[in-house]
Amino acid sequence: MQKSILLASWLAVSVLACPCSSSAASVFADTVVSYNPGLGAAPRYDVLAAAAGEPSRVNPFGEDTDPFNPPYGTNQILSVGAGGWLVLGFRTPILNHPHNLYGLDFTIFGNTGFIITNDFDLTTFDWIGEPATDGSLFGQSTGETHVSVSRDGVDFYELDPALTPPLDNFPPTDGGGDFQRPLTPGLVAADFAGATLADIRTLYAGSAGGASVDISWARDAAGSPVFLPEIRYLRIDVVTGRAEIDGIAVVSRDPGPQTGRP
Repeated sequence: MQKSILLASWLAVSVLACPCSSSAASVFADTVVSYNPGLGAAPRYDVLAAAAGEPSRVNPFGEDTDPFNPPYGTNQILSVGAGGWLVLGFRTPILNHPHNLYGLDFTIFGNTGFIITNDFDLTTFDWIGEPATDGSLFGQSTGETHVSVSRDGVDFYELDPALTPPLDNFPPTDGGGDFQRPLTPGLVAADFAGATLADIRTLYAGSAGGASVDISWARDAAGSPVFLPEIRYLRIDVVTGRAEIDGIAVVSRDPGPQTGRP
């Protein structure tokens, strides 16, 4: 994949950027710089503002987002299909800071959820017993995604695909958690087999889920590490399949008290 792409060329071939901005410039993405839906993007999920600002805490009918009930509104997630891309800008740079929690720097949120494996009662229209999962997912991206970062919006460097988790996949978003707190490294979907919502939140330990990455994973076209002390632009490329993006959050150096509901 080409690592250095002129910003002007994005704007010439993509949907025009929107002046989307968040209320917390230092925490979430501020601007959608460039967007190309690619092939197979979900119809009507094309509201650019959905990818900027805070990820979704409440769904269209007023219910809280959680790992069983991820964001699904057309104004909540932006869909990117095969060959498409999304470029986001940050007014306040994201620091590549060694004291960020687990050494990670930012988290990308999608709309994947855990499948509830309980039987469903068609007379009461409710689950039988307390809803739980076997760790399997629904709505996840099964294609290939790449993440690249840039200081100036011109020279982009891809994060090592061997280290970067797939986007819009495990772990699902929990709107009751802290968007700035990554999931504990090493947890996998199978660890959630048999988990209820309370069990999931115990394992999340206050995190809101999402795919967390380290800017230090940046590589040049030859595959050599590139040191970037901070970035102001983030590019997501969907090579195959499609992915839905709900938002980006900077990882906190001081995550504070856990905010996930027990």
